Amino acid sequence: MHRIALAIVVLLIVFIMPVSAQNIEEYKFIVYDDGWVTVNMVFSSEGLDILNVTLLGKPEMITVTDQNYEPLDYDVEMGVNSYFLVVYSFGAEKINITYSTQSLTSKEAEIWNINLESNTTFTVFMPKNSFILEITEIPLSIEEKDQFIVLTMPPGNHTISYTIMPSKDKDQKMQNMLILQLGFFMILIAFISAYFLVKRYRVKKIFEKISEVDRDIIEVLKRKGGKAYQHEIARELEIPKTTLWRHILRLSEEGIVDIKKEGKYNLIILKI
Repeated sequence: MHRIALAIVVLLIVFIMPVSAQNIEEYKFIVYDDGWVTVNMVFSSEGLDILNVTLLGKPEMITVTDQNYEPLDYDVEMGVNSYFLVVYSFGAEKINITYSTQSLTSKEAEIWNINLESNTTFTVFMPKNSFILEITEIPLSIEEKDQFIVLTMPPGNHTISYTIMPSKDKDQKMQNMLILQLGFFMILIAFISAYFLVKRYRVKKIFEKISEVDRDIIEVLKRKGGKAYQHEIARELEIPKTTLWRHILRLSEEGIVDIKKEGKYNLIILKI
């Protein structure tokens, strides 16, 4: 029995191959102004059925697909200093891994830092309203694309220090928060009969400051009786899982929805 177990361990060591730099076709990090980072990696399986992929940061909302965007099975493992995925490709030519993480960034006062390491060239999508204060090495290229500043970095360990410049949206949010506080004060001093009127006012102000995607999420929840699983919302709105997850977290922080874990799925519950 011990010999059989030893043989299985030896086979796993032989056939679970790490992904090398030569296999990676695309490696990018999308940085958002709230500190979240979306990591995307595309690489060739080179005919291997099981691959070991080292990840940067603590992964959340992981998606693994093949070249046809069909989902692949995987296991998340915790190593000594990092997380890694065991991907079961079984015939897939290319592997596409996407996940979100907050552990790659840190903040001191108004200064953000992000530390990235790679043995191949990679791209970093910085928020367009970010101002880079320091970078360990000059990028291979810099360009603007959509709402991001795109840096192409050489292999190695790189740290980028930056700050987020204030925007009109942030000023508007602060203004809305002050109005919201005034609303709460009115509730304390008003008659009980005025409670529902103040509540309607609060909901109206919340809807003025949330995005169009946030409103679409709320409308889906209303149509489904006030609650729905995250994958059901993603299917109706046809938006990426990581983008949907960031909007749901923002709505949760605003007190508009609750997130309840049910097995492998997230149940989103409308509170307003």
